[in-house]
Amino acid sequence: MRIFVLTTGRSGSTTFEEACTHIDGMTSGHEIHAGMIEGRLQYPDNHIESDNRLVWFLGTLDRIYDDKDTFYVHLTRDHDKIARSYRDRWQGAICIARHFYHGTLMCRRKPDMAQALQACRLMVDTVADNVTFFLSRRQNWVEVRMEHLEEDFFKFMDAAGLKGDRDKILGALRTVKSGNKYARKKKSLLYKFRSLYSSRFLR
Repeated sequence: MRIFVLTTGRSGSTTFEEACTHIDGMTSGHEIHAGMIEGRLQYPDNHIESDNRLVWFLGTLDRIYDDKDTFYVHLTRDHDKIARSYRDRWQGAICIARHFYHGTLMCRRKPDMAQALQACRLMVDTVADNVTFFLSRRQNWVEVRMEHLEEDFFKFMDAAGLKGDRDKILGALRTVKSGNKYARKKKSLLYKFRSLYSSRFLR
């Protein structure tokens, strides 16, 4: 069985994946195919993959993986918190929200903070709607809410028929991790300068 964690991003997927390392008989990974083109969606059996880019490949996932051997997790979080998290990392070398603004929305002008947040909200709502539609005709999925992570994680395990060391899983779930390297640099003077600068002039 393969398990795919579908999410907008900025919703606890790194923490979720860390907890999955304590599930019996399954490997787990977080964005293990980052940077790949060929074989991008080729995952081994008995694997749990957390990657917010999977939401852009829903049609292909449907085509190449049989529902009988596949399980999905819709990992969610308050949309406004996700949008603000994306806006705060707008200056990152790879920022999907910024690419959404310039590429998908075809906005040429550099946004101010309010416009950037508006674009982030639209991207988050759109991705969530697409995932909801994709899962609407399936029964092999469960929602895991970041706000109720411990409770929902074990519901996910039960629904998918998984077993593991629940004490270690709880420990992982209670240690919230962030994949945002910019969030980890908040105490640096450079980060503070860039945050002040970006509030006036975003790319």
